[in-house]
Amino acid sequence: MGLDFLEKLTNTYERKARLYPVFLLLAPVVMLVVGVYGVALELKATVAGTLATFGVFYLAASIVRENGKRLEDSLFTKWGGKPTTQILRHGNTEIDPVTKARYHAFLSKHLGVEFPSKASEENDPEGADHIYQSATKWLLDRTRDKKTFALLFDENVAFGFRRNCLGIRPFGIAVSAITLAWSLTKSDVITAQGIDTASLASLSIGTSVSLAVSLCMLFVWTFFVTKETVKTAAFGYAHMLFRSCDVLPKKR
Repeated sequence: MGLDFLEKLTNTYERKARLYPVFLLLAPVVMLVVGVYGVALELKATVAGTLATFGVFYLAASIVRENGKRLEDSLFTKWGGKPTTQILRHGNTEIDPVTKARYHAFLSKHLGVEFPSKASEENDPEGADHIYQSATKWLLDRTRDKKTFALLFDENVAFGFRRNCLGIRPFGIAVSAITLAWSLTKSDVITAQGIDTASLASLSIGTSVSLAVSLCMLFVWTFFVTKETVKTAAFGYAHMLFRSCDVLPKKR
């Protein structure tokens, strides 16, 4: 399991799309431990590091991915289909008609399949989507080179990161809120009598940093990690994928 964890650290997609959400989730906890408790939990931190080597982060990353993938299916259904499928539809306006016709012609030649006209798409939308999905799979298989299609890979990472973050959003909000309340309670800012503003003014640097991180992450999980930001990344990736039609070899 230790080797699996090291592999995830060195694999760009695994690290950014699957491990980074875990790190963001745990950031308030880490700062609480370091800032509020200091060296008192040094031994526990060492134990946590050892457990991570044996697969805790591997498991966490797998859970993050699973939650993200499950959420992805429901989002695509709510949006009216996969962004890559939607973009190829005649009725979709994400791409101008001239560019879309060029993509259709390119993919039709390479697949050896006639692409649906606007009328045939309207008569058989499901059949048209099957062709669009097949074309997308064909294109994905030919754009896996991370160096040649670096921008596409970056868009894929961005989408995976946002999707996976959204999958654990409830946990992120909960962890940030709990660590925020814990820091305030531990420093006697929040007491049974209410809020002690005097204690708030005399917080230690460590506690102040812990509070700032928890508050910042609570803001991020609440206002940035949303379905809208995931949708932006999803369609950004779809756009970049089809732009590869203009750089792949043409079939004569």
